[in-house]
Amino acid sequence: MADGLDRLLHALVERRIMRVDEKNVELTAGSRVPAETVDANQTIEADRERHRVAELGPAFADGLRRAYAAHRAGEPGLALDDRRADENAIADALVQFLVRPHLATSHSEQTEPNHYLYHVAVDWPRLTQFASESGLDLDAELARS
Repeated sequence: MADGLDRLLHALVERRIMRVDEKNVELTAGSRVPAETVDANQTIEADRERHRVAELGPAFADGLRRAYAAHRAGEPGLALDDRRADENAIADALVQFLVRPHLATSHSEQTEPNHYLYHVAVDWPRLTQFASESGLDLDAELARS
């Protein structure tokens, strides 16, 4: 994965996704669960996110590049067919790391039984702002990819 996109992904996970995960663990635990158990469950969630980053990082970078190319070509979003392994991985990565933190939207349409075409639309102004706040010039990074 390109260095800048790797930094962006880690910032998304650390600053957006893990914070939501931590709050969800606290909310679902309730007041009777010991603090040590809450901390342990938050650590488990953080480890899951780090595993997803390791697993889906390359697909995230590839998907972001493809979405940027579609955006530059005037397309409203990126269409990804789950029957293609690379596109299925990209759809998973973009949903996990952009749709969950509300930096993209997605919808799907069935192409045949148990298969879908996923449409992902990145909120470029919000993602660019987040990247800038994280010290990354997203347009420059994607233009050089």
